Amino acid sequence: MSIEQDHLVFTRGPRAGEEIPLSTLPLIIGRLEPADIVIMKENVSRKHTRISHNASGYIVEDLTSKNGTFVNNTQIHTPHLLANGDHVRLGADVEFVLVVSPEIQAALPAIRPISPSFEEIESPNVHDTVMPNQPVTSEKTVIMQELPPAAVDPPRLVVSLPGQEPRIYNLTTPRLRIGRLPDNDIVIENRYVSRYHAELEKRGPDYYLAPSPNYSNSLLLNSQPVMEPTQLHQGDKIRIGGFAPGENVSLYYLLPIGQAEFASQQTIKFIENNVMTIGRDKGNKIFLPVPSVSRFHAEVEKVGQRYRVRDLHSSNGTFVNGKRVEGDTWVHPGDAIQIGPYRFFVDEHEFIQKDQIGQGVLVEVMRLNKWVNKKLNILQEISLVFKPREFIVVVGQSGGGKSTLVDAIAGYRPATHGKVIVNNTIDVYKEFDAIRSTIGYVPQKDIIHMELTVFQALDYAAKLRMPSDTAQEERIEGVKEVMAELDLTHRQDTQISQLSGGQQKRVSIGVELLTKPGLFFLDEPTSGLDPGMETELMHLMRRFADQGRTIIMITHATKNIMLADKVVFLARGGYLTWFGPPEEALVYFDQYRTERDRRTSPMEFDHIYTLLDQAELGTGSDWAERFRNDAAYRKYIHDPLKQATDSRKPDSQQNQAKPLTSHNQISALRQFFILSGRNLKIMTRDRFSLALLVLTAPLLASLDFILASGVGRRPTGFSEGNFNNVVITLIVLTNTSILVGGLAFMRELVKEREIYKRERMVNLHLSSYILSKVWIALLLAVYMATCFTVIRYLAFDMPGGQEELVYFFITEFLLVVAGTMMGLFASALAPNANAAPLLMILFVIPQMVLSGALVPLPVVIKAPASSSWAFQADIAISGVGSGPAGDSCWNLPKEEQDKLSLDQKKAQCSCMGENALRETSCNFPGLGKYYNAAIDEKDPVKPLEPGPQPKEPVFPPEPAKPADPNNLQMIQMYLNDLTVYNEDVSQIRDQYKNELDTWQEQQEDYKTQLETYQKGLSEIEVKRAIAVGSAESTISRYKEDYGWTFIHKKDRPVYMKTLVTAWAAQIIIILTLFVGVVILQKRTDVF
Repeated sequence: MSIEQDHLVFTRGPRAGEEIPLSTLPLIIGRLEPADIVIMKENVSRKHTRISHNASGYIVEDLTSKNGTFVNNTQIHTPHLLANGDHVRLGADVEFVLVVSPEIQAALPAIRPISPSFEEIESPNVHDTVMPNQPVTSEKTVIMQELPPAAVDPPRLVVSLPGQEPRIYNLTTPRLRIGRLPDNDIVIENRYVSRYHAELEKRGPDYYLAPSPNYSNSLLLNSQPVMEPTQLHQGDKIRIGGFAPGENVSLYYLLPIGQAEFASQQTIKFIENNVMTIGRDKGNKIFLPVPSVSRFHAEVEKVGQRYRVRDLHSSNGTFVNGKRVEGDTWVHPGDAIQIGPYRFFVDEHEFIQKDQIGQGVLVEVMRLNKWVNKKLNILQEISLVFKPREFIVVVGQSGGGKSTLVDAIAGYRPATHGKVIVNNTIDVYKEFDAIRSTIGYVPQKDIIHMELTVFQALDYAAKLRMPSDTAQEERIEGVKEVMAELDLTHRQDTQISQLSGGQQKRVSIGVELLTKPGLFFLDEPTSGLDPGMETELMHLMRRFADQGRTIIMITHATKNIMLADKVVFLARGGYLTWFGPPEEALVYFDQYRTERDRRTSPMEFDHIYTLLDQAELGTGSDWAERFRNDAAYRKYIHDPLKQATDSRKPDSQQNQAKPLTSHNQISALRQFFILSGRNLKIMTRDRFSLALLVLTAPLLASLDFILASGVGRRPTGFSEGNFNNVVITLIVLTNTSILVGGLAFMRELVKEREIYKRERMVNLHLSSYILSKVWIALLLAVYMATCFTVIRYLAFDMPGGQEELVYFFITEFLLVVAGTMMGLFASALAPNANAAPLLMILFVIPQMVLSGALVPLPVVIKAPASSSWAFQADIAISGVGSGPAGDSCWNLPKEEQDKLSLDQKKAQCSCMGENALRETSCNFPGLGKYYNAAIDEKDPVKPLEPGPQPKEPVFPPEPAKPADPNNLQMIQMYLNDLTVYNEDVSQIRDQYKNELDTWQEQQEDYKTQLETYQKGLSEIEVKRAIAVGSAESTISRYKEDYGWTFIHKKDRPVYMKTLVTAWAAQIIIILTLFVGVVILQKRTDVF
């Protein structure tokens, strides 16, 4: 029969008739918590009596109680060995009897080894010491007999050699020698151990370590050289040899659970001081040297018979009964004060300090259910008890809810029903902040940056997790201590990416060890490790548990499960099929195998999976029901839970999971600077990525030189320019800028999501984390925008002066920032790093279409695109649309424009008609190539018309015929007059003919000149019409597609309004993306 079957039977007092099994020792009996057995009776002290066990039997010890402890009616003052049937009385009204099984009476067993895999060895010259002259089996009770020191459980030394199972030595002699030769008390056959290397000397209750005179290799205690006798404390690590794996021997000094607990408790009395300050600084009255306690954390003031607690703006807070203290808080007897891993219990006249470091943590899991929806429950009424310093392994089928269970127990993703109680006092779901610093959690994926060295990764983690008042020397010392504990000191300057998988996992574990948690959760840490590293990691977890931590680990590997104290086995659907020691699990499941299977091979853990998959053996629900009806369920779950529940006040209310509040250790501003420093360090450590990041912007910006060789250096020029080329160059610029910014940050969040989740669980401010990325994005945006701007001005002859240069830079900067925000948005949205580039493509390609540069789009469609606003701003800054925008004629309806003559256009329009071909009035790209000299050539002179046709001549009257035809004289005179007349008429006729000929010649000349004039004028007008028409059609075509970008620069208010509007729109888009990043990143939080 085992020790766990022995029990106490209360015969008097409030708990009369109850049987208390002695399954967990030592037991503290008192009136208020933290007693293990609480008896609400006035004459019972706060901490009255302690029951423990050693090789001689059960020991009862009075803990300086007010009313005394009596064995068989005789008061005891020293530890006393109990016999079966002894009556123990507390004060006057409470009494119980020890009932020990006959087998135990006949032969008392030794204490169970720390680990099933460890070999426990008594140091030489050690023997069990019993009471003098008192046989163990005697029925006689020894009263007032002081126990010799050897009757108390001895300290232990765990010796770990490379490639061998650890060995344990009980330290029971005053002096022990450690060395390689056989005549040493502790023989370590290893070439790094000297013949006589070190000595252990007992001084009072403690052991001291000292080097032997002629030892050769190093002797380190917690990574510090030992030069003189040094006191050993619980969990101290002794190293012999070097730092490299396989080149050293590690030894661990462990106190028995009872002694460790007793040593960690002290009574604080207010005698000379009414005010007690508590903190990490040695100047405090109560000195608590752990990282989670601030230098000056809190103070307790005694006012009359009352106590007042005041938090001194500590980083991790002060809690009274699980609630954070915001101001002065009065406490009463029975109240519990939590400061980091320390708890103080209030009595009438004193405070009891209990150090939880080194004791582990008691975890009670009660009836957990996790309803995903009304029809799906993935945790099926699971109850468990994890005792202090236990190593618990969680295994089971895929879909069994292993991670869900562990996360629910840790409090990060609470169950929808049920509760988790820590150390019999703290409800995890209601008082999570009180134990936040006590929990360590290592997810499946490493929570470290591979670019950093081991020391850098741990140091940055320490900066984030340790209180802001932690001195640099103190922080570095803590980092070195963790590296030494994990055998990483010799690799402290090695980049993590160059470490082995096992070493990388140890660094992840080291991050959690910085704050010295007492409760440690690990999610499949052995995943991806080879069998040797998996074994090494399991031994490491075993050692952590032995040093005083409670370890809960999920794993698929079953090779080393025997190292655990208990194993949780889950069936598909979230059903608990086993909880208890692993060796008992094999026996339990073996009964369900066939006779043939049992004959074929011995039971192994892998066979359990096969059994659970066999339909004929039932479903997960059936297996859970079988286990609930098994004795193991009562032994390892029901009875411990009942005992714990009976010692607490009943809580009738059903606990419902609620969101956990977050109190951070350090300010958001300080975290921002720490994270920024870490980000910069990561960037500088990855030199290839840094070089690529620095070179990408100038290299892609240099595409402008290639474009310039094709479209010319002045695409905006009046003569050699082309508006289409302006559009092309701006499309390339805007989309390249967005792409470069996005590519630089598209993996920035998703690549460290697991790190973010864990740091967020601890104390990380979301704002600090996001802003530490954003400011670097802004800094890089300045650099990238500078590259794009400078190279653009070098490649092209840009219009304008310094003002346009500044405006162009601002537009480009906002565009790159929008790209970086788009990259961060894709990174926050991506489920993994591989999806981020695809998401980035999905974001960038629409920017090209929605910019409005390729095809005209409605304003409402292109408004969300940052490229659209940047394109509009760049067009406005270049001034290429300024001429048409400033000409009112272009705002007239098309019908009215067509009615305007060239002369009207010339007089009324600055960028229409002939004026469109003049650079001084209408500087639109490429119009100069349509210019013709006819535009400025004068019209030909129209020839003067010849005079009118000569009038018909007027002849003189003919001479009159003589009256007398026979009158010769008269006839002669008539003839003479007729001759003269004929001559005159002939002369007049000749003159008229000459005049008429001359006029006709003039008419012919005029006709020829007129034809020449008309032809010349027509040619000029055609040339003018062609030039003007070409210019106007060019403006009209681009105005139709890009008129929304045309701004008249000389209209200063409109010009500046356009730029400010475009910039404001880009800022709104950036802020919208930023808010999206925050929301998406918050979505990844696990609480």
